Amino acid sequence: MIVSCPKCGKKYSVPDDKLGDTPRRIRCRSCSEIFTVSAPGVKEPHPPAEEDSVSRARRLARVLASDMVVYNKDLVEKARREGNLAEVLGTEIERSWQLWKSRFPAESQNRPDVFRGALNDILANGKHVFDSWAPEA
Repeated sequence: MIVSCPKCGKKYSVPDDKLGDTPRRIRCRSCSEIFTVSAPGVKEPHPPAEEDSVSRARRLARVLASDMVVYNKDLVEKARREGNLAEVLGTEIERSWQLWKSRFPAESQNRPDVFRGALNDILANGKHVFDSWAPEA
């Protein structure tokens, strides 16, 4: 089977028996592009379904909350014990909110519960500390 690099057009002869039943990834020796090749008659797998915006917003909110824990570990642990997470991390929470809002403006208007949920799940360790939290106007 003759395959061509989609980027530079370099052609390669690949024996069908080398490809097998599943699509293979090949790196072009000329330009280093990586592309997928299937043996004749093998169906390409369906590409993963595109993630909806709420799922992406939720993932970013969780990453931001995790970062607050990682970069402020001692402070977070102390604030958890003392029950003042929102006060102690207010500036960090607001900074993360602003970043999240800039990436997901519709969700920040319609679904602030997504961000709040990440704060509760990750920052508050599953407790409902941030149920009444609302972004500053």
